[in-house]
Amino acid sequence: MSSAAATAPAAAPLSAAPPAVAPAKALSAAPRWALFGAFAAIYLIWGSTFLGIRVAVETLPPLTMSGFRFLVAGGVLLLVTSRVRPRPTAREWRNAVLLGSLFFLCNHGLISNAARFLPSSLVCLIIATEVPIIAMLSSLLLGQPLTRAGLLGAALGFGGVLCLFAGHGASEGSTSLLACIAVLGGSFSWGLGAVLSQKLRTPGDAVLRAGMQMFCGGVLLSLASVLRGEMSSVDLGAFSHRSLFALAYLILFGSVLAFACYSYLLKHVRTDAVATHVFVNPLVAVAVGAWLGGEKLQPVHFVSGLLILASVSVILLGQRQGRRVHEGAPARVAAAAE
Repeated sequence: MSSAAATAPAAAPLSAAPPAVAPAKALSAAPRWALFGAFAAIYLIWGSTFLGIRVAVETLPPLTMSGFRFLVAGGVLLLVTSRVRPRPTAREWRNAVLLGSLFFLCNHGLISNAARFLPSSLVCLIIATEVPIIAMLSSLLLGQPLTRAGLLGAALGFGGVLCLFAGHGASEGSTSLLACIAVLGGSFSWGLGAVLSQKLRTPGDAVLRAGMQMFCGGVLLSLASVLRGEMSSVDLGAFSHRSLFALAYLILFGSVLAFACYSYLLKHVRTDAVATHVFVNPLVAVAVGAWLGGEKLQPVHFVSGLLILASVSVILLGQRQGRRVHEGAPARVAAAAE
C-alpha cells in the first residue's frame, strides 16, 4: 500500500489506514459504474504495488527509485491543483515537509529497502499493522481512549507481529528478520504521520495536501539517496526494462490514479466502506505475488497474517459501531458540535 497519502495517503498509501475517528459527512450521489471502478482500482492497484516495488528495486537503487516516484507523482498532483484557492501558507508547507518525512522518507524509504529481501505479499501483511498502530497512537497523542475493540485489535495485531518474528519472518533467517523490522518501522512511521496530520494545519483540498506531502517526501528521499551514495553509483545501463516498467506503473497507477479514485470514493461513500481496502489489499498482494512473482509464503506468514487482518477487522468494525451510536445521538448534540 503503500500508496499515496490517504488522510494525508492515504498517501496511500502504500495503502493507508483511515483516521482513527472519522466525522460524519454528507455524501453526494455517484453512478454505480464509477463507484465500482474506483473500488476496483484501490483494491487491485494498491494490492499490486507491493510487487511493483519489489520488481522496481531489482535494478533501481531503492531511495533513488522512491524519490523519483514521488517527485513525479507529487508534481502531477500539484499541477492538477494549481488553480485551487487559497494557496498553501508557509506553515502548511512546513507541515508538509514533516508529514512527507514520515509518510515517504521513513515509510517508503524503509519499505523499498526491505522489499529486496521479502516477498511482496509479506510486506503488505506487515503494513496492515498500521491500523492497530494508529489506534494506539491516537490514544496516546490525541487523547482518544481505546475501546474494547481497540484493545482487542491491538492485542491481535501485536500477537501477529510476535508470531511473525518468532518464525524469523521467512526461511532466510536474520536478514529477513531485519527486513521485517524495517517494514514494521515503516508502518509505525506512517501511523505517526496519520495521527499527527489530525493535529497539524494542512490545506483543505485532499489532492493538494497529498501532492505537497508527496513532493516534499520525494525531495527528502532524493537527498537521502545522495547522502547514501546511490546517485553517484547509478548505472543507467544496468536498469532493466522490467524495473523501469514497474516504476512507471507505481507512478501512474499506484500514486496518481489510485489516489484519485480514493479521493473520489471519500466524497461519495462512507469512510468505513472505503477502508475495506485494508482487508482486500493483502489478499490481492498474496494472489499477485504468487501468480506473477512466483512467491511462496511459509505457514507462519499465514498465521501471522490472519491475526493481523483480524486485528484490522476488530478495530474498523468497532469504529463503525461507534459511529452509528454517535450518529444516533440527539440532534441538539450535533447542532452544538457545528
